[in-house]
Amino acid sequence: MRASRDVEADASPLTPEWRRWLVENLVRGASPKALLASLEQSGVPAEQARRALEVEQLEPFVAGVLRATGMQRKLEGLLDVYAELFQQTEGPPRVDRHAALTPDAFFEHYYFDNLPVVLRSDWSASLALEPWSPGSVAARLGEREARHACCVPLFEDARLEALTRGLTTLPRFTAQDARACEPRLWWEPPGAEVPLRAARRNVLLAQVHGERRLQLVPAFELRRMATASPEPRDAPLRLEVTLSPGECVLLPVGWWYGFSAPDGGVAVSFEAFALPEPNVTWDVDAEPQATPLPPRD
Repeated sequence: MRASRDVEADASPLTPEWRRWLVENLVRGASPKALLASLEQSGVPAEQARRALEVEQLEPFVAGVLRATGMQRKLEGLLDVYAELFQQTEGPPRVDRHAALTPDAFFEHYYFDNLPVVLRSDWSASLALEPWSPGSVAARLGEREARHACCVPLFEDARLEALTRGLTTLPRFTAQDARACEPRLWWEPPGAEVPLRAARRNVLLAQVHGERRLQLVPAFELRRMATASPEPRDAPLRLEVTLSPGECVLLPVGWWYGFSAPDGGVAVSFEAFALPEPNVTWDVDAEPQATPLPPRD
C-alpha cells in the first residue's frame, strides 16, 4: 500500500490510513523524530514526511488534543514520582498500626499526608450489645439485603433507628455530632468479598464485629488502576491489612479499597473529622472547565 500521494501544497501528502496512523501516534506521545524515521523507512520521501508531520501538528483539533494529552502525561509522570518516593521509605510499604495514637499525630502524619493508618479504639465498647449483634443487624436489614454486603446511611434508614440511639463518635478524631459525621453501617455476610473501589472522601472505618481483610491501593496508582495491564510490572501497588473488632482504619480520599469478610462483619464509618475545615471530596465525575477563549480577530 502506498503511504504518500500527490496533493495540493497545503494538504497532507499521506493517504487517510497513514494520516490516522500518524495522528494516533502523535497523541500517544511518540517522538516526532521517530515518526519521521518510520515514514521514511516505509518509503515516504523525507521532505514529504516532514510536511505530513507539520500538517497534522498544525491541525487545530490535533493541536488541542496534543496539548491535553501532554498535560495528562505530565500528571501521570508526577504520580509515578510519588510512587517511587513512597516505595523508598524504610522497609517494605505497609499500613502503620498504633495502639495509642494521639489525635494530633493522626492528623499530622496520616490524614494530611493522605496515608492510611490502623488505630486501636474502645469506641465500639460504647455500643449496646443486642442491637449491634450480627444476628440483630441482619434481622433489621431483612433476609434479602442481609445476603449481600451493603453500606447503609444510619440516619436515613428507618430500619436502623435503634442503632442510632446513643450513637457516639470518636472524640477528637471525628466531629462531635453523630449525624454530622454521616455514619454508615457496613454489613457483610460470611464469605463476602467486595472489589476495589475509590474512596471519594476521607473515611474512618470502625470495626464492630468480625475480621475485615483489606486491600488498599494508593492514590498515585491512578494510571495503573485505569489501564489494568496484564503485565505484573505494571500492576498497582497493593497494601494488605487486617482489621479486627476494636480497631479503626483511615481510608484516605483517592485511595482504592477492597476487602473480604470470611466470617462476616459489622462496622461503622464516619466522614466528618475534628477539624475546622470540612472533609475533602474527590469528584471523579466533575466536568472540566473550558480553557480561556482565544483572542477575537
